[in-house]
Amino acid sequence: MLYRCPRCGSTSGSGWRCPRCNLLMEIVLEELNWEVQESEPSIWRYRKLLPRAKSITSLGEGLTDVKRIDGTLIKDETRNPTGSYIDRGSSVMVSCSDIPNEVELEFSPDVTISIASYLLRSGKSVEVKVDPEDVDVDELLYLSQLDLGITFGLRGFGTSYENPFMVEGFKTIAYEIYEFRGSLGGIVIPSESGVLAYGVMKGFLELEEMGLMEAPPVYLAHHGPLRGELIELLVSRGARLIEANPSDAVKSLIKLAKVGVYIKPVSAMAYAVASELGGDVVALLTGTGLRRRVSLSSLDLTHLQRRVLSVMREGREMTAYQIWRELNEATLQGVYKALAKLSRMGLISSRREVFKRRIKRVYYSGR
Repeated sequence: MLYRCPRCGSTSGSGWRCPRCNLLMEIVLEELNWEVQESEPSIWRYRKLLPRAKSITSLGEGLTDVKRIDGTLIKDETRNPTGSYIDRGSSVMVSCSDIPNEVELEFSPDVTISIASYLLRSGKSVEVKVDPEDVDVDELLYLSQLDLGITFGLRGFGTSYENPFMVEGFKTIAYEIYEFRGSLGGIVIPSESGVLAYGVMKGFLELEEMGLMEAPPVYLAHHGPLRGELIELLVSRGARLIEANPSDAVKSLIKLAKVGVYIKPVSAMAYAVASELGGDVVALLTGTGLRRRVSLSSLDLTHLQRRVLSVMREGREMTAYQIWRELNEATLQGVYKALAKLSRMGLISSRREVFKRRIKRVYYSGR
């Protein structure tokens, strides 16, 4: 596999950092030809544009919703398997890179949960090092549900969020926007390290190189200083930094939570900025990555939510429309709201399926 530095152009057959300037390297593909495997409901529908997989490990990541909330376009990355956009990169990294059979990970919220989930799916043995002073109870309880070892210590070792395979996974966000929407007025990306934005911009630049679309404006939403070599690279490629108003971000966080979209504060900044820009500018929303499961008996469920669970008994897999037809009560919109609430509670799960070139969401019991 060939790696290339996006800044100085140095190439290498190994190593994730440039040997000359230490910038994050990118993977060089032999050729770029737009080809979509339309029957594949995950990022691997673009496998011809991804690094060669040794063995594909997928949990159904990608193909996340693009919709409007209060007039603002969003791409809802909270709909990924572990609730995080990181799943895209985890799938590519576990599928394409050389990883030993036993992996030790230092705990980092979202990142470790996503990577560990894919490593486990691929049959690896995973041990997570947790600093007892740097993890909350909910995170620890979530980890305990996974088939991995947990040890307490201050140092960990293993895979990293900042690597070229993550970038390759993140670029599929741009591919999906092109395939299912076409052009747009711009994209606002919540930014801290710049790795996510780097991947999305790489995807759009590849689409432009293939002559499929003109790369849209990229805005990096942030609050406070945003520095680093990767951020400087993005700005040199045309990305624009926009500092969000904290009060607007808080209002956005509350507004989105009311319609069932739970995101990180930095994503709320992206939504606030996209709302201000208006038009066909899409906000990229990232979730927390934690999906908590609770006891059914302790829940204050509505009558409709309990009826939905009853219909989905015995592991049945159904679309929202099929559930609505079988219930013969309430409205289709009400059923969608009930499904969204049950999904957030961890009581049901869903995945996308491709049927006659259309993507539909199928729900099934998550307990």
